[in-house]
Amino acid sequence: MNQPQSRFFGDNPRLHYLEWNPDGRDTLILMHGNTANAWWWQPVVDAMRSPMRVIALDSRGHGDSGWVRPPAYHPDDYARDLAALAEHCVSGRPIVAGHSMGGLCALAFAALYPGRARALIVVDSALSSSEQRDRFLRRLRSLPVITYPDLATAKARFRLMPKEGHIAPALLHTIAEKSLMAADDDRWTLKFDRESFFGSDGLETRDVVRRLRIPTLLVRGEHSRIMPASDAHFALETNEWLELRTIAGAHHHVLLEHPVALAHEIERFVAQVLASDQAARDQEV
Repeated sequence: MNQPQSRFFGDNPRLHYLEWNPDGRDTLILMHGNTANAWWWQPVVDAMRSPMRVIALDSRGHGDSGWVRPPAYHPDDYARDLAALAEHCVSGRPIVAGHSMGGLCALAFAALYPGRARALIVVDSALSSSEQRDRFLRRLRSLPVITYPDLATAKARFRLMPKEGHIAPALLHTIAEKSLMAADDDRWTLKFDRESFFGSDGLETRDVVRRLRIPTLLVRGEHSRIMPASDAHFALETNEWLELRTIAGAHHHVLLEHPVALAHEIERFVAQVLASDQAARDQEV
């Protein structure tokens, strides 16, 4: 696809999103993970051949979207922003895909707004109990705030969390450029609100997954510790609406490690959903 258009909407917070192929008939909304931003989806969108419209949202407190005071970063808050985005610029029901925290936002959206999503794609999100997820978030919160004297140093030291997996150096450099900002003291730091670490817990993921009644694709990295095979298969056993695909050789950052393979799985699933919807309409005639 071509380069995206950058757009803003709303207030308190003002939200930013990227849009590809604005004239596409069907809409796919992409949600990124914690500490990331909409540009992390660019390699996947570049590999897609579908004529559909694609929108990637900068979640509140991330990328070029506004920060929130007092902090409000529960998955339900992100879900409400997603609903506002759909209300703002989407006719019909979108398919919603999310990586990591973004997958939890997609699940929260489906739970809060039944019938608003056409289908879900959950990419390497934590499906474990909220207690296990909270322990992981506590580790993130304990990390010190790191700043760098200049942009070149910040880009050179940019690393992903978790660190496992191989990302092409040129891609990592590009992601770093989109993920850094100047701090108040003329130093450079990551482009997200650290307070978002303190509100991303509290979603009873297994409960939400069990109650889903729309087509849902789970995608995990073969070597991921965030969505281990045991958690994914447990989810499958609780809900017949789910299907699972594993990206060979991938760790957690599937969208950066293997964007072409992920794009293939997304487009395969989307085509399946659209064909099923068309068949249902044909039966009604």
